[in-house]
Amino acid sequence: MARDYNEAAVQTSEKSGWTGWVYFAAFMMTVMGVFQILIGLTALLNDRFYAAYHGQLVVFDFTHWGWVHLIFGIVVLMAGTSLFSGHAWARAVAVVLATLNLLLQFAFVSAYPVWSIIVMVVDIVIIYALTVHGGELRRVE
Repeated sequence: MARDYNEAAVQTSEKSGWTGWVYFAAFMMTVMGVFQILIGLTALLNDRFYAAYHGQLVVFDFTHWGWVHLIFGIVVLMAGTSLFSGHAWARAVAVVLATLNLLLQFAFVSAYPVWSIIVMVVDIVIIYALTVHGGELRRVE
């Protein structure tokens, strides 16, 4: 009887296959944060880099657009790096940010359809991994 109890305790503390997906989500959040920072810096430093054709991309002033991306990227980068430690607050923030990014990609679908769809799929994987299996990082040390 004692042996069965110990085996059950060992099994609950082992890594599952989804722990890797949660680490993947944390890594992708970190990468997404870096990309958002680069997009923000590009919009701030070079106003002519992004071509906004009539009816394709809804944006306001590129300076504001750059600051929004820069701040969003810093927050996403901080949440992504905090996910590696398994903090519950980082999971909640990461899910909110990934959902927000998923919704914001609809503004880019007409301008960059392939890139927007790829980012949407990655956001969905991040949301699924963190909401369903995100608690596994707390048990893994």
